[in-house]
Amino acid sequence: MRFYKLLMLSDFKRKKLVNNSLGMKRFLLFLAFILIFAGLGVAEQDLLLLRKKYSDMKVVFFTTDSAQIKSDDCAYNGIYYEVYCDANNAKKVKNALGNIQGMSVSFKGSIKDVDYILELYKVKVVSETRQGQLLCICGYSELIYTPAVKVGDHFVNIQLALRENTVTAGAPLILGSF
Repeated sequence: MRFYKLLMLSDFKRKKLVNNSLGMKRFLLFLAFILIFAGLGVAEQDLLLLRKKYSDMKVVFFTTDSAQIKSDDCAYNGIYYEVYCDANNAKKVKNALGNIQGMSVSFKGSIKDVDYILELYKVKVVSETRQGQLLCICGYSELIYTPAVKVGDHFVNIQLALRENTVTAGAPLILGSF
């Protein structure tokens, strides 16, 4: 509303208009905070979200920074330090580590669990191979904020494997065994 029109309003209407605009500013500020917090929650989206459904899953973080490792459950594979933990401690271990290059999770499951993960993360499958009892799927998900690697002509940030009732998922790839 232009200023000269505001002057022509009665005191009551002017106060009501000012109060409405303050209310709108408060609402927009509130909405901004909600969007920021929602964005922060999404930014944390990785394979650890699976721990809610698969509390028995085992987690391995792959890092090049040995200084931050405070766990005896660790091995060096010649390229990465592999830090092992269970689902309950995974968030704390992840926060304590630096320079994480990838992570893998594994748990007892079936093809239904593989399908659940593909749907949960809205994975665009770029390859699927079967070799005997092993099913291996590579894909890309915009919901996983792990830097993708190029595999062939496609970018991949999640890999799934199913072998003998064990599901393994890795971001960006399964860096350990499966």
